[in-house]
Amino acid sequence: MAQDATVGDDSQVGEESVPQERIVVTGSRIATQDYSSNSPIVTVDEGLLKQSATAAIESNLNKLPQFVPAQTPTQGQDIQPTATNTPGAATISLRGIGTNRNLVLIDGRRATPGNASLTVDINTIPAAAVQRIETISGGASAVYGADAVAGVTNFVLKDNFEGLELDAQVGITQEGDNFEYQLSGIMGTDFADGRGNVSLAMALNTREANFQRDRDWYTDLYSDPNIGGGQFFIPAPGINFGFGPNQPDYGTVFPGGPNGLPGVTVFVNPESGNAFTTGANGTPSNFGNGAFDLPLDGLPFKQTINGAISSNNTSLYLILPLTRYNAFARGNYEINDWVGVFGQALFAHTETFTRNEPSPAVGGWTVNIDPTQLDPGELPADLQTLLDSRPDPDAPFQFQSLLFDDRETFTDVTTYNLTAGLEGYIPGTSLAWETFVSHGISSTYAKQTGVNSLTRFQTVLSAPNFGRGFSATGNQGPPNFGFGASSATCTSGLNLYNPPEGGFSEDCLEAIRADLKNRSEVTQTIAEANISGGLFELWAGEVGAAIGASYREVQFEFDNDTLTTQGRSFLDQAQGIYPSGNVDAQYDVHEIYGELLIPLVRDVPFIQQFNLELGGRISDYSTTGTSYTYKILGDWEVTDWLRFRGGYNRAERAPNIGELFLQAQQTFGGNTVGDPCSLANPLDFSANQPGDQFAGGTANGAKVEAICRIQMEASGNPDADEQYYSGVQSSATGGFAFPTSVGNPNLVPEKADTWTVGAVVQPNFGGSISRARLTVDYYKISVDDAIGLQTVGIALRSCYDPLLNPAFGGSPQEVANSQFCQLVPRNATGALGNVQRTYVNNGSFDLSGIDVALDLALEAGPGTVNLNVLGTYAIEFKSTALTGILDQVDYVGTLGTGENGLNGGNYEYRVFTTLGYNWGPAYLGIQWQHLPSIEDATEALIGAPTPTTGYPSYNLFNLNGSYAVNETINFRFGVDNLLNERPPLGEVNTAADPALGQLSGGSYNNLYYDTNGRRFYFGANFRF
Repeated sequence: MAQDATVGDDSQVGEESVPQERIVVTGSRIATQDYSSNSPIVTVDEGLLKQSATAAIESNLNKLPQFVPAQTPTQGQDIQPTATNTPGAATISLRGIGTNRNLVLIDGRRATPGNASLTVDINTIPAAAVQRIETISGGASAVYGADAVAGVTNFVLKDNFEGLELDAQVGITQEGDNFEYQLSGIMGTDFADGRGNVSLAMALNTREANFQRDRDWYTDLYSDPNIGGGQFFIPAPGINFGFGPNQPDYGTVFPGGPNGLPGVTVFVNPESGNAFTTGANGTPSNFGNGAFDLPLDGLPFKQTINGAISSNNTSLYLILPLTRYNAFARGNYEINDWVGVFGQALFAHTETFTRNEPSPAVGGWTVNIDPTQLDPGELPADLQTLLDSRPDPDAPFQFQSLLFDDRETFTDVTTYNLTAGLEGYIPGTSLAWETFVSHGISSTYAKQTGVNSLTRFQTVLSAPNFGRGFSATGNQGPPNFGFGASSATCTSGLNLYNPPEGGFSEDCLEAIRADLKNRSEVTQTIAEANISGGLFELWAGEVGAAIGASYREVQFEFDNDTLTTQGRSFLDQAQGIYPSGNVDAQYDVHEIYGELLIPLVRDVPFIQQFNLELGGRISDYSTTGTSYTYKILGDWEVTDWLRFRGGYNRAERAPNIGELFLQAQQTFGGNTVGDPCSLANPLDFSANQPGDQFAGGTANGAKVEAICRIQMEASGNPDADEQYYSGVQSSATGGFAFPTSVGNPNLVPEKADTWTVGAVVQPNFGGSISRARLTVDYYKISVDDAIGLQTVGIALRSCYDPLLNPAFGGSPQEVANSQFCQLVPRNATGALGNVQRTYVNNGSFDLSGIDVALDLALEAGPGTVNLNVLGTYAIEFKSTALTGILDQVDYVGTLGTGENGLNGGNYEYRVFTTLGYNWGPAYLGIQWQHLPSIEDATEALIGAPTPTTGYPSYNLFNLNGSYAVNETINFRFGVDNLLNERPPLGEVNTAADPALGQLSGGSYNNLYYDTNGRRFYFGANFRF
């Protein structure tokens, strides 16, 4: 059989033997008598989806060793929708090499993608209508088209259904939260004496949210004094005194506090008025922690062993909420013995909610307050005393705080797909043909709340008394004052330092509120024709062939809210949300393919059958031109019970719409190289020169400085370079950045080579062993010209490093004018400006490993024991973002890397075992997921052990069972995370010395380990 492993087969309850159905996706479009496959395939039936407390398909697929978690229900902090990101979406990643390198099919046809990355939101697939899921994990681009670099995941929906089936399930955690229920039904009937069939399926799935604060392991983490708080900003109002000369005398409020110390932020408890700072022991800003008078239980504030005050975000989701509606209809009719017509319609509507901490009024998102505009008593006494102690007590001060409500994103995704076609046979031959047209649209609407207009926020708070009694009408300039303008008022003011007793008035909140709305839409149209079957007989058997042609057009549109649209909203912006550009792009592709299955030898000693499989595809993209993919595979059947298989696949993945046409999208990220223009930067592509602030110097330091000066003067301030270089530059090689990402229309397709070799052993032991199958497959995937988004560090190196910038050999002016240096401008102070980064073909990665699957059925007592073991062993997982410049790093056994669009989680091996017992109408089974210990990714980068731990080995057990009352009624039940296993703590610095106030730290990883705890579920199925 084509399937190498079948998981979740409690549907076989009470049956001695169930004939297995034909596999739709086999790595070939040529139908064979035994449906054998030359590519490794894993097939799971609907039982796997029902043996779980959740209907989340991606969560259940991630149990299998071939899948690595990508977007899952645990990612409830994602609040920013963009052209390439849909908050709340669910995606899958085969082999962990990226969600856009795995092709998702429904009944063998492309599913409708959800955004510009052209990944499919698995939430849109009707789980209740899924009959089985087939996965090729060996590369399949020559057969199914681009994106199938890692393989294909095909969702086969129920077909030719007769009768009525109703299904219901409820689930809840041991803590009484995360309640989830599923209701579904499918009905179908034959007509025209069995020549036709129609069916309709509908489903509703609702999942309630729960919160990290409701789990002991998180509250333990929150309160642990060796671990800093996870919240980025302190949830209390404060004053940032900055680094200017106008500093207060801290001794006026904090006994022993210094006078004039720069760089301190003083916070205040609004309830008591007591001021405090958050610094650690031994730091100058630690002088005021003793005034802190709020609870230190970690909910949200905590004090670590070094005396620092930090906080946790206690409103984070553990599992994000979801409501999903699905409907699916299909029909077919045989017009005559040779021609039939078919059609299907799919509808899905998904609602998800994500949230994060309130908008931060910090840095560029804050406001300066004029203290002369405040009445006495507006500020707590401690803050007023500090302000008055400054050399200029009337100078403005910088407000800092988290603001009002959590930022939340409500995402609605509506997807529909219509498919209609003809199918049949050519009379007198074994050739089957099919032609169809498919049209799908996925529309996403996102609304973001808890966000404020920066300009209106600054206007209200800078008014007298933080806007108390404020009123304003827009358009107050000539010639028609107030024409067409709206008005706003603020009754209570927005004094977070000393809030009014009844809370802030609604008109104040409304005056600054900026609920954001954006939408995106993907439209995919496919026309395809295929013909396959036997051509003629050779002495070793029939030669099979398949040919086909297709046309596919994909259109994408992303319309951002005007307030956050790049190129439009330059006078105002949203606090806490980064700007992005609108996208309107499309591409089309014409494809033809062909396959041959040639039997070369049969019925000779040691060769019962030997087949050669050849295939090729030509794809003409409107964006990147012509791509060629091809394959050559072999199948050697030694005996009835032993078969060898293997071969080679060449794949080309064309860049998607996001990679090609993404408009400016700003994000928050890290900068590993610091500022290369700094004379104190120690890296070998910086402006550091002998005798500068950092010992040593770089070979090109003087030239880099000259390039930097040209860039600084181009900022509009001719004195920017003198201003920058007259000060002290940082020697840091890290820090934060706010890069802007853009697409690159000059990308070329990725090229991937996949090799597989394996064996299928299916002995017929007879007796009590009713089924035995073992498969072992070696795979190796090599990808060149890998498409990846530049890091900030590489974007900077691409300008200043001669190894990366081909224009570096020119004059400093020519280098400054080069393409990559134009992407890293300087601002009017000479400092690094808004770094622009893009997608490039600079990367490569190689992975190899061994897949093992064991499937065994053994008669035992009155029933049958079923054992299924799936395992993957990783030999290598090497990657580099700069082929030919940086060596590849092998990440096996570590948490991995995100470069080149990879997903990380590179465990040395993964195992998923199912053990079940069928006894008449009853079934009882247990699933065992095992993950070995894993190290921090830094260990791979430096090639030596580090003091930072990874995560220990982890075992998760799930119990499930069912009972068939009769042919109509079946009940099922189960317990996920049977032993209530805690998630392991990792990322702990074992070298930290508490005596020196060093924190060991630590965190949970909710992608790979269960953080939800024990869950119970019960379901019932009725079939008539």
